[in-house]
Amino acid sequence: METKTSQQLRQTLSNSNVAQNIQIEDDRTGMSVETLKRAFSDNLFYVQGKDESNATLHDYYQALAYTVRDRLLHRFIKTGRTYYEENVKVVSYLSAEFLMGRHLENNQISLGI
Repeated sequence: METKTSQQLRQTLSNSNVAQNIQIEDDRTGMSVETLKRAFSDNLFYVQGKDESNATLHDYYQALAYTVRDRLLHRFIKTGRTYYEENVKVVSYLSAEFLMGRHLENNQISLGI
């Protein structure tokens, strides 16, 4: 049961233009430009341990790779869960020549970023 205060707050938020313009996305999986920028910056700082003043091109590349990886991993797990729930048969092939770094650009194109 909601209290009078929470009902009033809910009504105020539903009538507010600000509440309608807020888009909440997970920084690890979101696809908006702002979310991608935050994820890139977070990966540079928290994963690489660098800030913009001392990051090398390699650090920027790694931060980008982690940003793309997060989105790919999210989709990969979601697909695997769907296969499991639908009880489908799966055939897999793993190539020994597969190198993630060589496919970064293709993965960005596939994700639409």
